[in-house]
Amino acid sequence: MSEQLLPHNATPLERAIANTMAEVLSQVEMGARLVWDIDNCPAALLPWLAWTYSVDAWDDKWSEEQQRQVIKNSVDVHRYKGTIGAVKAAIGALGLDAQVQEWFNQLPPGEPYTFKLIIDSQQVGVSQLQFMRLLETVQSAKNLRSWLAEVEMTITSTANLRLAAVASVGTVITVTNYVPPKGLVVSDSVICI
Repeated sequence: MSEQLLPHNATPLERAIANTMAEVLSQVEMGARLVWDIDNCPAALLPWLAWTYSVDAWDDKWSEEQQRQVIKNSVDVHRYKGTIGAVKAAIGALGLDAQVQEWFNQLPPGEPYTFKLIIDSQQVGVSQLQFMRLLETVQSAKNLRSWLAEVEMTITSTANLRLAAVASVGTVITVTNYVPPKGLVVSDSVICI
């Protein structure tokens, strides 16, 4: 099969290389289709898959689930790029819950063509590196005329109320025939000699 792709004037070395490569490639278990499948693509190839899907923001330190989600959301982000939906989808791929308020939806109205992000984080805040990545992501997904005026971040911590009671059994000790140590008494204090 590999020789069918070679020109009729191929050298014996070229034919040998083609046959060897065909044999090696036939032993590869993964088909080319699996590389393009976001859910089944090997983790080592995810950065290349992200590049083919034109992912704007990428970080190798993200978890594998987060990387796959960013690639999945890339099509929607590019389809609606420049809209509030694209900004929400891009931020959602980072694992954050965000609301976008444009200037005319704010009370009182903000500066024209500005918007505010309201981010609610559960239990754990956002590090400075994550915040910088958030700003880059918003910058790449927003429309060109709008400007980010404010980021309002709230961290919600939930805890359950715990109630405990302790019962204790003790012993009362009574000291009898107590003899204070000999010493000098100075205003209700004893100095032992």
